[in-house]
Amino acid sequence: MLTRSSFLQATSRRRDSVLIVSDILSCAAKGAGKCEIMYKVGLSSAQVNRYLFLLLKSELLVLSDNDRRSIYKTTAKGKSFLETFDALTKLLD
Repeated sequence: MLTRSSFLQATSRRRDSVLIVSDILSCAAKGAGKCEIMYKVGLSSAQVNRYLFLLLKSELLVLSDNDRRSIYKTTAKGKSFLETFDALTKLLD
């Protein structure tokens, strides 16, 4: 899940913010906890906190509490972002 497109990976050794955002939104599509997102996407605790705050503020993610556990879920706006991002990366391949 760390890469979305060979083009994006070839342009830089480091992932850019848009690729990280798409990875987080993909991971949270069915709902995921902070630790799950952190490990699946390959971010540090500080990085995941920063991105989750940004995505919540942008209404691309929503936070809900399930049995003493916080779950992040991709919103309709976030799914639209993912569809657009996937379409753009297919054009670049």
